[in-house]
Amino acid sequence: MNSRIGPAGHPVWIGGFNLLPYRQREARCARRRCLLEWLGAALVGCAAVLAAGGWQTFERARLEAQRASSENELIGLAVPLAEHARLQRDADERSKRAARAVALSGPLVRLLDLLDTLSHVSADDVVLQQLRQRMHETELLAISKDPLASTVWLEELGSVRGVKSSEVTDLHPLPRTGHDTPAGNSSAVEFAARLRWDEPAKSAGHPAAPANGGSHEVDQKRGAR
Repeated sequence: MNSRIGPAGHPVWIGGFNLLPYRQREARCARRRCLLEWLGAALVGCAAVLAAGGWQTFERARLEAQRASSENELIGLAVPLAEHARLQRDADERSKRAARAVALSGPLVRLLDLLDTLSHVSADDVVLQQLRQRMHETELLAISKDPLASTVWLEELGSVRGVKSSEVTDLHPLPRTGHDTPAGNSSAVEFAARLRWDEPAKSAGHPAAPANGGSHEVDQKRGAR
């Protein structure tokens, strides 16, 4: 013991020595070690922050350089790209016009094919009186010497390219007036027929309008083919 209790009850120092001097030394070393560790951690953190900031700055500069280079390339390609777009639009327009021309010429081509077939069909048994051409069908009015002749004549027209079906829509005996009966045959009949053509192509782009306002009509008198 290096103290004692005085009269007033307070301890009185009487001198002595520290039996555990290494404790103070270890405490001072621990404090210095903690200080050094904190200082090292702060230095490492600052270095990491500086490294991250430097890397971000470097990446930003690299990306800016790439963006500037890309913009320069796009500026150089602006004229060729505009020309390519113009050529593509012209090609699309030509394709649409070609498809529309094909769609619009369909009824005329069918009429020409039908007239070509009629020019090779004999007019002795059947006389065509009227022909009306629409977009997808043709109406015929004719006189035949008998129902069988009209059937054979209609079958020949049904073989025309593009004809989908053929049918007789009306058939009645021809009045015996002596003028319209072929060869004076009393069994002559007047009949109406219809030819149905193939549907138009789906890729036409626009609905094909009938030429000349909707139909082609041709009146044929007796003896005409």
